[in-house]
Amino acid sequence: MSDTPALPPDRILSGREEEMRQRAAGIVEELARTIRQFPAEAEDLDLLRDAAERLGALFLLVIAGEFNSGKSAVVNALLNDTVMPEGVTPTTSAIHILRYGPSTNEVVGIDGIVEHTYPADFLRDVNLVDTPGTNAIIREHEALSQRFVPRADLVLFVTSADRPFTESERQFMTEIRGWGKKIVVVLNKIDLLRNDEEIAEVIEFIRTNSVRLLGLEPQIFPVSARLAREAQTSEAPEERERLWAASRFGALEEFILSTLDEQTRIRLKLLNPLGIADRVGGRYRAIAAERLDLLDRDLQTIERIEQRIAVFESEMRADFTAYLSRIEAIVYRMNERADRFFDRTIRLGRVFDLLDRERIQREFEQEVIADTEQQIDAAVAEMIDWMVERDLRLWQSVTEYIDRRQLDRHQDEVVGESGAQFTYDRQALLGAVARRAGEVVEQFDPGREAQVIAEALRGAVTQTAVAEVGAIGLGAAVIALATTAAMDVTGILAAVTVGGLGLLILPARKRHARELLRRRSVELRERLAEALSDQFDREVRRSTARVRDALSPYATFVRTERDRFQRLAQALEAVDADITELRRVLEG
Repeated sequence: MSDTPALPPDRILSGREEEMRQRAAGIVEELARTIRQFPAEAEDLDLLRDAAERLGALFLLVIAGEFNSGKSAVVNALLNDTVMPEGVTPTTSAIHILRYGPSTNEVVGIDGIVEHTYPADFLRDVNLVDTPGTNAIIREHEALSQRFVPRADLVLFVTSADRPFTESERQFMTEIRGWGKKIVVVLNKIDLLRNDEEIAEVIEFIRTNSVRLLGLEPQIFPVSARLAREAQTSEAPEERERLWAASRFGALEEFILSTLDEQTRIRLKLLNPLGIADRVGGRYRAIAAERLDLLDRDLQTIERIEQRIAVFESEMRADFTAYLSRIEAIVYRMNERADRFFDRTIRLGRVFDLLDRERIQREFEQEVIADTEQQIDAAVAEMIDWMVERDLRLWQSVTEYIDRRQLDRHQDEVVGESGAQFTYDRQALLGAVARRAGEVVEQFDPGREAQVIAEALRGAVTQTAVAEVGAIGLGAAVIALATTAAMDVTGILAAVTVGGLGLLILPARKRHARELLRRRSVELRERLAEALSDQFDREVRRSTARVRDALSPYATFVRTERDRFQRLAQALEAVDADITELRRVLEG
């Protein structure tokens, strides 16, 4: 059974009213389109759809308040008939909708809503809803009442003079106010108060607390629905007049039947979807803000990790230069010893010694090579250990950053369940990075890592320098090249000397030998530096690439979602601006 009947055919909106109606409908539709991208809760979409549909429905006046506040009595007094049941217990246990009909009738819908028809003229333009008490014992009735409030174009809130503005009433009125509804307060049962001073005191109490707690000053009608019904049923004119005056019901009746004219009803009806849109839009603006705050902190974490990678690369390069200089210095000192060796060995006094190539080679190895091989291997091993340790520290820092982000998981639940897929995806990707970092740290084998790097370094150097040396140590590869170069030089000098030309050309040949060795030394150092640098660069790229590969899906998600929620936040702000502007026009 529909509870949103269309306007009767003779109700035609003016051109301006139709324009305002279309603007309101457009705002609601745009908001619905926007929040679907979160995605939206089905309940919120239903509220917006219902709000748009109700723009073409009759004015909806909702009666709310605690049970035994006299809501049903107020309705009966407005109808001048006993239509709704009254009593001291919660007699209204369901939603009751009163509509115009040529005769009195009552039908219970499949949703438990009771529909009444009654031949009261004001019901031609207004649907009246009587709700269960806000403090009803049966809690589902209260929930039904609260779900119905968003549909109201005007809320008539009934409070009892003997317990005005109770805590449950304040909470319920706050809920109503949150939907942007216009609230009119009916202070019923004023006949329980002793005089006008007490009535005025209660009215002031309600007004003061409404302003203080709700930020609004509602219109307040003090009435006695009981005296009004007694006046309506009294057969004595004087008694009827006295009771009616004492009931003060005339002012409320005038408001409902006359002051609440067509123009006012249309204005309130157009404001109704704006209130709903404001409420729903505000919720999703909060969701977007929470998501953006979370994503901004995620992005900061990613940026910190990127900064940590940049620092890692910078520090690695700076420290590598020191290691490279240390290794080059070892080769340089070996070359200095070689210079001294040639000065002492290649001279006329040792001409016959130069004929003994094996002896010269032994002396060269003892005096020039010495422990150069061990020094180079030790320096390279130390460099490798340093690279392995720094790689581990990089992963440990990533683990620490991600662990701190995982502590923020509770933030995902702050804004409700909208975007549950977002929460799931983010946590899954964050967890994937955490697991990857944890696995690397837990399974990190320094010995194995060092061996991989050492083999790669040795291979790079031997391929660059002396491919024939095979799988030997890095220092041995360097020494092999140096020794080969030195022996070539001594062999040439020996041949020249034996040829009898030593007295004439030995000094020149010695200079030539020194220059040749120095060129070979420079070539050796350059080849060694190039090989080490290339392999070092590959290792640094490998280390950072592994971190970035692990981080990449999470980083892509964060940046993509941040851009998406920024667009959604901007769209929601635009809708909010449209709501504010249209509300200003309607209320101006």
